[in-house]
Amino acid sequence: MTGNLLYPAPLRPGDIVAIASPANQPPPTPQRLRRGVTFLRESGFEVRVPEGAVGSEPRTPAQRADELNALFVDPSVRAIVASIGGYNSNALLPLLDFDALHRDPKFVVGYSDITALHLGILSQAGVVSLHGPTLLPELAEFPVPQPASGQEMLRFLSGNWEGALPQVLEWTDEFLQWDQDDVRPRRMAHGPDQRWAGTGRASGPLIGGNLETIEALLGTPYLPSLTGAVLFWETCSTSLGLIERSLDHLEQAGAFADLAGVVVGRTFRAPPELAIGIERTVLSRHGSGGIPVVLNADIGHTDPMLTLPIGHQATLDADARELVLARRPGGASS
Repeated sequence: MTGNLLYPAPLRPGDIVAIASPANQPPPTPQRLRRGVTFLRESGFEVRVPEGAVGSEPRTPAQRADELNALFVDPSVRAIVASIGGYNSNALLPLLDFDALHRDPKFVVGYSDITALHLGILSQAGVVSLHGPTLLPELAEFPVPQPASGQEMLRFLSGNWEGALPQVLEWTDEFLQWDQDDVRPRRMAHGPDQRWAGTGRASGPLIGGNLETIEALLGTPYLPSLTGAVLFWETCSTSLGLIERSLDHLEQAGAFADLAGVVVGRTFRAPPELAIGIERTVLSRHGSGGIPVVLNADIGHTDPMLTLPIGHQATLDADARELVLARRPGGASS
């Protein structure tokens, strides 16, 4: 897989970053929208918000797919950042012009339900995309995005990928109502509290995203093979039973048959018992297989949120307790 991957060109100052809403329409939060757009502009990019991408009017899958396809074929657009996650991005997959993205690779950035786009892009276009922050939840954080969210995303957009992902020392899951209460920084808790299992080092392409969205692609042509992959997954579910059901389904379908390693994201606004339960169930599946496993990673529904390039080669090192990315072909080294 890695030998045939295509990488978008690193962004330069003045390049156009477009906002899209493949899943839910974001709520009308003008202050939040301004903050997110301002962050991208102050980072050196021109920002384009297509008509309909932000607003309260629901749109059909065809309308949302048309928005993305227009951005795929526009040579001036060099990156597409999702406004927010949500549900049912998978409905767009049969309608997307993956050939256009293959001809002109550009960054697609997002997480949660945007996982469906990432895995479809990898399997159908062979293009690396970025599992990372979306505009309104993360890039519009007050007063600026968490550095491990915003600045890490920017370094990937600039082509500087090589090396170990940073350790996050503080995180938060405090809820502040958008455009009402979010006029102060959120309270931070101390970390890191990653937990490692297994020994040694294992390398493979990084593939994953939101657990429930991965499961929804089973049996479709849009789920790439996980054979030899460093699988990462996260969930915003607070039900251990539902999480275990998704894992059971993927396991019984053979998706976990030959993984190189496993990375599991931090739980989201859940009691401590959930993290304990997830650890138990993950180790029961992978702990005796000799592959490196890390839990409570800062990916997905957590702030700050690290960016992961989907399809890119990575090494999970349980002894050094690091996830190390290979050098990006054609990009700058760190």
